[in-house]
Amino acid sequence: MLFSVLVHSELAAPTGDPPSELPPPSGPTAPPSRWLRHGVLGLAIVLLLSSLSIALGAVVVSRRHAHDVVPGVVVFGPGGGQPLGRVALTELPGRIHELGERFLDQRVRLHYGHDKSSAKLRELGLRIDEEALLRELRSLGHSGEPLADLTSYLRGRRSGYRLQFAFVLDAEKAHQFLTELKDEVDRAAVDARLDLEKHTIAAERPGYLLRVYDSLVSLEYMARSLSAGQSVPELQLAVAESQPVVRKESLTKLDVSTVLAAWETRYSTAAIDSDRTYNLKVGADKLNGYILQPNQLFSFNAAVGDRTEKEGYRVAPVISGGELIDGLAGGMCQIASTLHAAAFFAGLEIVRSTPHSRPSTYIPMGLDSTVVYPSVDLKLKNPFDFPVVIHYVVHQGVVRVELLGKERLFKVAFEREVLVESPFPTVTRPDPEMPTGQQLIDQDGYPGYRIKRRRYLFNGQWKTDPKDENRGNPEELISKREWDISYPATAQIVRVGSGSPKLPKKTPPPSHRIPPLPKWAKPIFAIIR
Repeated sequence: MLFSVLVHSELAAPTGDPPSELPPPSGPTAPPSRWLRHGVLGLAIVLLLSSLSIALGAVVVSRRHAHDVVPGVVVFGPGGGQPLGRVALTELPGRIHELGERFLDQRVRLHYGHDKSSAKLRELGLRIDEEALLRELRSLGHSGEPLADLTSYLRGRRSGYRLQFAFVLDAEKAHQFLTELKDEVDRAAVDARLDLEKHTIAAERPGYLLRVYDSLVSLEYMARSLSAGQSVPELQLAVAESQPVVRKESLTKLDVSTVLAAWETRYSTAAIDSDRTYNLKVGADKLNGYILQPNQLFSFNAAVGDRTEKEGYRVAPVISGGELIDGLAGGMCQIASTLHAAAFFAGLEIVRSTPHSRPSTYIPMGLDSTVVYPSVDLKLKNPFDFPVVIHYVVHQGVVRVELLGKERLFKVAFEREVLVESPFPTVTRPDPEMPTGQQLIDQDGYPGYRIKRRRYLFNGQWKTDPKDENRGNPEELISKREWDISYPATAQIVRVGSGSPKLPKKTPPPSHRIPPLPKWAKPIFAIIR
């Protein structure tokens, strides 16, 4: 190119006599145009030889490294850089995959609200586009143009190449991860409460609700940052936060010096009932130390929450449709009934209570209260001008509830009047796996009752009115409230064998017989506290 420029310049120079002010050449010196022609020709030859040498070198380098990655290549990921220069192209897929798997094993700290955990990049749904990196490495210095490939080779030796893994988010896998994490993250706000065994105050906890789709966007941005070579050691997930009502600082001057009322119920400590006992302790722990503020409405289902395996509940006998069957969280009705009885005698307002479909063995008929999440609830209201604290103890066959606060200045009486008593029916059910002639009682029958429940708040002496069937007529009556309650008759279920007489006899099931009301408890029965 320089040769053509010089030649063009020479041909373009003006012809004719030289200017008059210049002396003509003299002596043996050759004309300038001749020397110029010889110099340009030499330079052209040098340039041509240099070009041929470079081209030859480019071909040699291209052939020698045709099956290798150019030198100086370093691939970067979350854990740092990994050199891949001069690696054989045949080994490259395996090396890339191994390196990518190592990068995907890097852990990221996950923050949601004030809590945190960690997860591997692969668990978050991130994957590496290995094919894109392979294509880039295979084309770098292997374009098929010797001079371009030589340039790539020399640059690799001089300054190297810094390549980044391309991270891609698998939306389906990421959604699955966040959905499973949501089960762990989501929780209701927990109020601060007294730990009455340890004499400490358990601090409040905010509630969280993980926003799955907003968190998916955060993961997408994370994938882009990693692909751009940025380090992402932690990730903030999107949550909706709910705040507790009761905070620790509000409990420091709480007065729990007086037991407003207490109630105890018994439970079986036999090994066969161990799962039910376990449920009693789980449920009681949810409420122990709960603080009911003045005029606050208490919901048993809201305070305890759903009774699931995740919350630690086990399968144990429950009453359903008048029959005793196995169900999850069996025993929670005893927790609710014991609280209901204590609240009744403490003078709390009974906003909502529902009796069982049949009386229970552990509590007098009329003081029980069944609960079923989320439809059947026990609701109480604190009518006092001071907080009331719930204290549960489940130990050695006894469930005890104490309601703590300031001293109350009245007495409480529970009165039950039986209005109607109906006999129970008997139902037989054939059992082909039991020999003909054998009979077993699967469920003991119990009469049905329609009763009137009354609560008296008074200051004087408890008296009854002999002219009104000995119903309560206490002195200095403050208030009186009545409830109409019905317990349908519980059928006696008899299993009758209908199989071969040669079949072995079956062992009778454990009895859950409830003794009928004695004569002295009818029609009027009262408890005064």
